[in-house]
Amino acid sequence: MVDLTLGTILAQMLNFFILVWILARFAYKPLVSMMQERKERIAKDLADAEAARNEAEQFKADYAAQIANARQEAQQIVEKAVQQAEATTREQLAAAREQIEREKERARQDIVNERDRAMNNLRNEVISLSVAMATKVVAKDMDSETNTKLIEDAIAKLDSKTIGL
Repeated sequence: MVDLTLGTILAQMLNFFILVWILARFAYKPLVSMMQERKERIAKDLADAEAARNEAEQFKADYAAQIANARQEAQQIVEKAVQQAEATTREQLAAAREQIEREKERARQDIVNERDRAMNNLRNEVISLSVAMATKVVAKDMDSETNTKLIEDAIAKLDSKTIGL
């Protein structure tokens, strides 16, 4: 059994205080300082992590803004290209229409020239045939100049009535 005498209790208390003093002197202060260093290191790491997170969020925001700007610029480039293509198309259509009108006008002029030439050729043929026929009919009554004048007058009257000149 335990002997609880005053001497034992005093010795136990003295041992306890000596142990507390030794622990306080050699173990508690280094332990507290080590805990304080660890606490400061953890606080620093947390602050660094928060700063890194803030920086990452800033980079993310900057990246999102750059992507938005790039998309907007790409959209502007596409719209500009579409506008240029439309303008080019309009210019090409206008040039093609103008070319077609020039071709039509040239074709009309060619038709008029060809018709006039054909009419002159036909008139000359009719005159020649008429002179030849009149020469055979009249034989030697009139000279060729008078025959030609008569035939030209007859053809002119005939042309204005039948051809519409």
